[in-house]
Amino acid sequence: MNLRFALWLLALIPLTASATSIESLVMPGPVIEGHADVEQECSSCHAPFSQATQRGLCLECHEDISADLAAKHGFHGTDGRLEETACRDCHTEHEGRDADIVGLVPEAFDHTLTGFVLDGGHSTLSCADCHAADSPFRDAEPACRSCHEADDPHRGNLGDDCAACHAPSAWDDVGFDHTAETDFALLGGHDGLACEACHIGQVYEDTPAECANCHALDDVHHGERGSACGDCHSEERWQETQFDHAAETGFALHGSHADLTCAACHLDNMALAQPPQACAGCHSADDVHQGQRGDQCGDCHGERTWEVEFDHLDRTGFALRGAHAALACNQCHLGSLSDELPTDCAQCHQADDPHAGDLTDCAACHGVSEWRSPIRFDHDFARFPLLGMHKLAVCEQCHFTLEFQAAPDACDDCHGDDDVHDGSLGPACDDCHVPSGWALWEFDHDNQTDFPLTGAHTDLVCAACHEPGDPDALDVAQACASCHQTDDVHNGQFGSRCERCHNTDSFQDDAGFF
Repeated sequence: MNLRFALWLLALIPLTASATSIESLVMPGPVIEGHADVEQECSSCHAPFSQATQRGLCLECHEDISADLAAKHGFHGTDGRLEETACRDCHTEHEGRDADIVGLVPEAFDHTLTGFVLDGGHSTLSCADCHAADSPFRDAEPACRSCHEADDPHRGNLGDDCAACHAPSAWDDVGFDHTAETDFALLGGHDGLACEACHIGQVYEDTPAECANCHALDDVHHGERGSACGDCHSEERWQETQFDHAAETGFALHGSHADLTCAACHLDNMALAQPPQACAGCHSADDVHQGQRGDQCGDCHGERTWEVEFDHLDRTGFALRGAHAALACNQCHLGSLSDELPTDCAQCHQADDPHAGDLTDCAACHGVSEWRSPIRFDHDFARFPLLGMHKLAVCEQCHFTLEFQAAPDACDDCHGDDDVHDGSLGPACDDCHVPSGWALWEFDHDNQTDFPLTGAHTDLVCAACHEPGDPDALDVAQACASCHQTDDVHNGQFGSRCERCHNTDSFQDDAGFF
């Protein structure tokens, strides 16, 4: 029945009717008021026999939605599910002029998808508080000033980024990191100040950061100490002063300097003239040396009193001990203190040297308390250690003059008169004699010579073979005939090798011939 009715209607339409009129006849129903102007142009939203192109036709008109999708911005661009979704899946048309094709359910809408999170005080607002009834939702401005311009006490002087200081929880909930954002930390007394205390008239740009810009009226120095007030004054209270003189100037205030007022040294404008740091710059009138000791007064004088305090060992490497400790500086330092002085004894005590410069290490014998006594000398460390009876000798027995190094060290130099060999055995007396006693001696003829003493030879005295006084006494021939020629009954007929028949026990005994 419906089919017949449709055919009957078509029969009534003149053949000259346009295709648009035919489409209008089969339209499901009126479109919303916003689309009424294109209602007669079906091709504005529909392509014949192609539903796939409908999304593109929608976006051609709704350019702002198309831009959001391309930029992935706003509600349509943020929700990834809408990238390929057809517009008609959410927005159904042809349901009348007053139909709601948006289909928004406020209670179920995720506002995060718009890029504007509703947190803090925003979370309790209704849609109408931000979205005007006669405007699309997307037209609502996300900038704080769009809603809070009347609440802005800064009258726009701080720009539009209200969130840099104000929190969404409440407009009065202000949080601003003055240190990070301005490089000027609010410490001490600055911490409790209202913004207007420094930012007069809500002017925030180019606010001066120098102390003097705000505290000029508090400056009792009238600018004579410069503009760096923070070097001395505390941020807790302007009246509290603190200044690390050592760190800031390189001149530490110790001793009596610590009790001085600034004006005691800073006679002129601090910003223009700095007082001298050398002691002489302030204490020239107190210098009893009249500049002869240089300008490093601190090397000797202390900072608590003008009395002398000088660690001679630490400063010079020369300790003042004994009699040196009581000397006045000018007894050694005849000129300037900067003149280098010798540290060896002989340079100062040359006139007191009885050794005529022969001995250079005075400290080896002399002490620093008294030059002449007590005198000490460890002979064991000399080239001639004192052993045996030598320990009992007094210095004068060997050292006939105070030129000690000239003393001889060979035995016969001192014991020549005691030499019973009359020099025939050479100067090396210690080969036989020992320091414990001149009469105590021993000589191992078997090991110390190449002629062992055997038989009757063992009882011979040295002079029996080594004639005293003979300079060649040590060069004795070892052949038997050289000593026993007079005992040779053979008158040399059997040669000089007597040992072939005779032995050393007795020349008369026949040892046998072989």
